[in-house]
Amino acid sequence: MIIGITATALTFVALMLSIAAYYLYDRKREPSLLTFARVAFYTASGLIIFQAVLLMYGILTHHFEWNYVFSYSSRSLSLFYLISTFWAGQEGTFLLWLVFGVLYGFWIIRTRKKEEPLVMAFMLMVMAFIAIILIRKNPFDYIWHVNPASFGVGMVPRDGVGLNPLLQDPWMVIHPPILFAGYSATMIPFAFAMYALIKREYDEWVRAVLPFAVFAGLLLGAGIILGGYWSYTTLGWGGFWGWDPVENSSLVPWLFSLALIHGLIIQLVQGGMKKTNILMAILTFVFVLYASFLTRSGILTDFSVHSFGESELSNYLIAFVLFFFALGILVYLFRVNEVKYKPVYSSLGTRESFIDLGILILVLFSVFVFIGTSWPIISGIFKSKAESFATEYYNYLAGPGAILMALLIALAPVMRWKTSSWNKLKTVTLHSIVSLALGAVYYFLGVKDLIPLLIFILSTFVILVNGQLVIQLLRKKNYGFGGYLVHVGVGLMFMGIVASTGYDREVKVQFPKDVPKKVFGYTIEYNGQQAAKDGKNRVILTVNGKKTFAKFYWSDYSRAWMVGPSVENKWSKDLYISPIQIIPAEQSMPRGDELTLVKGQKIKYRTYTLLFKGYDMKSHEMGGSTIVLKTVIDVFDANGKLIGEIEPGIHMHNQKKDMEPATFVDGKGKVYLKSVNVEARTIHILLTNPTDKTNPMAGKEILAAEVSVKPFINLLWLGTILMILGFIVTLYYRFQQQKS
Repeated sequence: MIIGITATALTFVALMLSIAAYYLYDRKREPSLLTFARVAFYTASGLIIFQAVLLMYGILTHHFEWNYVFSYSSRSLSLFYLISTFWAGQEGTFLLWLVFGVLYGFWIIRTRKKEEPLVMAFMLMVMAFIAIILIRKNPFDYIWHVNPASFGVGMVPRDGVGLNPLLQDPWMVIHPPILFAGYSATMIPFAFAMYALIKREYDEWVRAVLPFAVFAGLLLGAGIILGGYWSYTTLGWGGFWGWDPVENSSLVPWLFSLALIHGLIIQLVQGGMKKTNILMAILTFVFVLYASFLTRSGILTDFSVHSFGESELSNYLIAFVLFFFALGILVYLFRVNEVKYKPVYSSLGTRESFIDLGILILVLFSVFVFIGTSWPIISGIFKSKAESFATEYYNYLAGPGAILMALLIALAPVMRWKTSSWNKLKTVTLHSIVSLALGAVYYFLGVKDLIPLLIFILSTFVILVNGQLVIQLLRKKNYGFGGYLVHVGVGLMFMGIVASTGYDREVKVQFPKDVPKKVFGYTIEYNGQQAAKDGKNRVILTVNGKKTFAKFYWSDYSRAWMVGPSVENKWSKDLYISPIQIIPAEQSMPRGDELTLVKGQKIKYRTYTLLFKGYDMKSHEMGGSTIVLKTVIDVFDANGKLIGEIEPGIHMHNQKKDMEPATFVDGKGKVYLKSVNVEARTIHILLTNPTDKTNPMAGKEILAAEVSVKPFINLLWLGTILMILGFIVTLYYRFQQQKS
């Protein structure tokens, strides 16, 4: 669409003009230049909002002549999911990034007048680069320009491809915007770091940037957590974090943002870490760009379920990363020697020393994750076939890291700033005794492995120490408790992660229809399938008398079976049932003798003679979509005497078949009706051997599923809620401090 594409090009022009004007204003301080810079930014903002509204309008009104709308939406999607298609593809997510950039730009203009020129110049530089990408791949491109082989000029498809079934979930409306708001927010600390280097204000920038760093950390953490919960409750693989390369690529900048927040606090209080903080602000943003490259270039298509396919944007994304990495590092190296060094601590017994060690652990673990995430790229350079790291690599590092981190999180809050205060450790004697006592309880409850047991003990220590500080500050109506509440949340998260992943139990079970089975103390029964208008059929389950559902349906979009688990949440554990396969009744027949009977003709079977007389018309019931068909077979003994009658049948409902076997006249074997040929007047039956053990699954539709129990996973979700609340309180507290 010409208007949309033109708006993108004009956006780039307006952004470049604003960058130039802001830079010149910073040099010359002429008010007219500041006015021009702001007007240019407002113009770019208007164009960006116009494009966002135009794209949403095109999605909601089904403008399938636009390749983006055709590729990700369809007429069958509800309004809820139509809205989410805005950020389902690359073009939409980059446009969303620009929208957030507009909001952050207005935020800076309103609140940071002093730093505005240079901070805005660097932020707009990022936005201009994104505009270049959107010029190359625009959401308003006509479908016949993108795919001329399939669509002639002016040819408008009647419907779109639709949204990937895995993305048709309520969390799709929430998770991506929050994560991308966090991604784009990292450019604010980056811009402030560049401002500090250029202006040589290596101390002044800290108080201004700290709330924005907390804001970015909050959004990145919330986005990652929501993604994990979405994965757990929707995808059916049984976990919330799989160390997938794309998952890891969002984890690294979040860990760096946490390190940056604590480093800024040290500098604010004690004056140290000046060089490190500037570098971490730069690298946090660069890692976000690197994550965008990994996700959108298609380079990890063979290693991640989250990656986009191969993209023509690869070179642009590489340039995006390299440009800002080079810009940040070169300016840093040029100025860093001017920064006056101040030791972070003079004694190990200070709060800043403990926080500094925690920062070191965060950074080292981030580096290890970065190497593991990048290994498909690195190994591809040196080997004929690229490789990825196994999850054990990350788990092996995460365990000891969690132990050290928990110890530091528990002890750092009780230490004094600047002066050695080992004597303050006495104040947590009771907390440590209670933690060790509970450790004995954990051991007798089954946590006998050393690393998990230490994590449980130290996480309890974290919760007790930081929880007490939260209560004390709340009583004083001091909103500085936010950080300690985050620590309580982290302690609960550590315990929930270890309990639910290290001590879960799982088993693969076959559930014959309407036959209850005991699994992990639960009575589980499969009650068939429930058809849905949208084709997303569900399996019906009964757990301890309560009905529940799991998704299991074929997707033409993905050419695969889609699975959604049933999650029965209890206070101490989750029962997680994930369908694997549905075996039709006719495929679950037992072994036995098969015979074809012709109506009216006798046939010998062992010492018996069988005669297919016809159908029992009284049993032939038709109501709606249900059909019950039974056949009548007379059985004679060796002397030709009629000794009984059997009526094997078939129960059909919504094109699903269930066998209704009859008991043979000897009272032992079973007779199954496998098929009926009305035109040939024949039936095909199966007779089980009376000496064979009875198989309760024979002739029944079977659900094969993986059943698992996730102990104390609610500690993880409770911890994440407290952590996010703690971030929100901290954000409010820091902005209030900034105002005062």
